[in-house]
Amino acid sequence: MPGSQWQHYLPEVYLRRFGVAGGEVWRYDRIDGALKLLPPRVIGAERDLYAQWDGRDLSQEIEKKWFSPLDSKYGPIVRKILRRELANAAERRHLANFVAYLRVRTPAAIRETELRLKQFDTEIGPLPKEWSCPPQPKLNSNDVFFVSKDRVDVVSRERSDAAVRNEALRLMITTGMQLAEALLSLDWVMLVAPRGRSFVVGDNPFAVVPQSSHEVDMGGIGPLSSGAVTFVPLDATICLRMGTVSLTRSGALDGAAVRAINECQVFNGERYLFGQSDALLKRLIGVGLGKGPNLAEVAFREATNPEDATLGLIHTFTKSKISPSHRNRLPLP
Repeated sequence: MPGSQWQHYLPEVYLRRFGVAGGEVWRYDRIDGALKLLPPRVIGAERDLYAQWDGRDLSQEIEKKWFSPLDSKYGPIVRKILRRELANAAERRHLANFVAYLRVRTPAAIRETELRLKQFDTEIGPLPKEWSCPPQPKLNSNDVFFVSKDRVDVVSRERSDAAVRNEALRLMITTGMQLAEALLSLDWVMLVAPRGRSFVVGDNPFAVVPQSSHEVDMGGIGPLSSGAVTFVPLDATICLRMGTVSLTRSGALDGAAVRAINECQVFNGERYLFGQSDALLKRLIGVGLGKGPNLAEVAFREATNPEDATLGLIHTFTKSKISPSHRNRLPLP
């Protein structure tokens, strides 16, 4: 197709940080079980992942004007961190942007958004083009709501039609900007792997770990959720930890802590796992890496008020793939 592009959801500059001396990266595929050493230019990417379709042509504006400039800033910042130098305010904001988009730019995240849009269309109906959100009604403690719709759908492995696809990409851009701003309010700690140990990265690297009391089937979890902690590997030797409360300032880890962080990448990923050691990936494969993709589940619940048909509540969330019990093995205070 004219204008078609191979587009990285894990930028090449990022993947190289998890590669061997020659630059290649080991990749494990959950579907066929293959473990291969491959160059970054051919992995962590999909064709026309960010392309918008207007019915006649593909637009690659998102890749050209958004992700290319964003990705170009990553290398100098991470090299500065590796030298144990503090990032300045501008660099910290650039890094927040890069990390935030690791949450929303992956194929799994985009298809998750597409599913949520289709759930709303099915259950609520499409919104008119000229629509604005009405003022939120005032609720009081005596209001009673009953669940009238409750569905859980598995994220598809296929992309949606052009209209849903384009809307999901628009939401990806706005959500990433909002998330980046929110991440700057969190407590950041750079965790350093001990000599002889390394971090891996999955195809959904923004891993949020729920608090111990979280009930996976009752609600979602995000980086701003109370007690949640987020781990994002930045390099084979460093991992960014973010939390809503002040965490221990020590970035030193032992081997068990590195393995627990790596297991978050296993649990949170959908299909691929990347690293600089085939032996390490083989050890991690035995931790919940069965054959087939690890697809997310998106819940949609609607509750209505039996006494007032104009009042209703909608609750939509993605179930956490990381068990709250895993928190006990992670480097937390």
